Amino acid sequence: MPDNVLWNNILFYFVFLSQIILISFYFPRKMLKRMKYVLATYPPSQYPKLYPRPSGYYGKMQRYYKNGNLFIFLIGLFFMAALLSDSTSINWDNVVFIYFMIQFLPMMIMEIGSFKYYGLMRKADSRSTRKAELRPRRLFDFISPTLIGLTVFVYFAFIAFILYVQQFDFPWFGGYGNILGMTGGNLFFALIVIWNIYGKKQDPYQAYEDRINQIKLIVNQMVFISIAMTIYITIVIALASLDLRSLEPMIMSLYFQLIAVVGLRTLRIDDINFEVYKLDPSQENNEGKGALQNVEKNSHRNIVVGLWIGLFLGLSLGTLILIEGGTVKGFVMGAVIGMVLGMAVGILLDLRKNNYSLER
Repeated sequence: MPDNVLWNNILFYFVFLSQIILISFYFPRKMLKRMKYVLATYPPSQYPKLYPRPSGYYGKMQRYYKNGNLFIFLIGLFFMAALLSDSTSINWDNVVFIYFMIQFLPMMIMEIGSFKYYGLMRKADSRSTRKAELRPRRLFDFISPTLIGLTVFVYFAFIAFILYVQQFDFPWFGGYGNILGMTGGNLFFALIVIWNIYGKKQDPYQAYEDRINQIKLIVNQMVFISIAMTIYITIVIALASLDLRSLEPMIMSLYFQLIAVVGLRTLRIDDINFEVYKLDPSQENNEGKGALQNVEKNSHRNIVVGLWIGLFLGLSLGTLILIEGGTVKGFVMGAVIGMVLGMAVGILLDLRKNNYSLER
């Protein structure tokens, strides 16, 4: 086996293992901690409006979520075993994509179930009067114009890149279909943004401040995902044009992990007003809130720090390889090594910091 192929395989092993651990172990573990904390700190007996189903249902759903992700984690380890035994005869692009779809299933099921959950909430809401905020909502109330401008710039830079590549008449190149697909994806993200800003509030009890924070989170997520998707497609086309297709499964896995980091971010629990779900809103129950505040303030912070460390290390290592006479492929491999190491450092820091926080 040539040395470059061997190094590609070794890098892909670590990147794919990182995808398995991050999406099917790390994030489910954090999500379960949040679920258990909410159920313990804001129990159905004191916060009945938060639980439109029988109380036993929520513990059962936690078990299903835990066992489902454990099963998917084991599937990932099976894929790793297959990769180690035979890395040449399998199309790993398809494996990475299919496995990410499997990893996404638990969150998709929870998201679909949330529509029925909020429907039961609205059905149980017996209030005869409602409060409404009369101030109109505008896009720039939830996101900075600079970030929107960056999104537009990246989109038109992508169009210019496609027009540039089109002149080389590569037989594999999708041409203007890439622009059409990217435009369709951005329109889909725009519809999600519009629906969240101007659509009907799903949770009838949700405090106004919580609703605004939720919209800000979703709008920023959609914008970041749009930028990441555009950059990812650009990188894939560039790799194909440079005859570096062997790196595509690794880049795809890194892209999915970035999407997971951005897409699975949720509102900080300590910022949510749970008093609106009380049987008697005049009562207060802040027990345990201080303990979670420290955890929530650091949620994802270590992952982000790790990504920045990884980006710096990767670019430094890749640049060093180029200075020493390496190729573009060597630069990419060096950058990937640094990014994976940085992400691993971030995960380990976060696990170490939060391992005992909610059990204290």
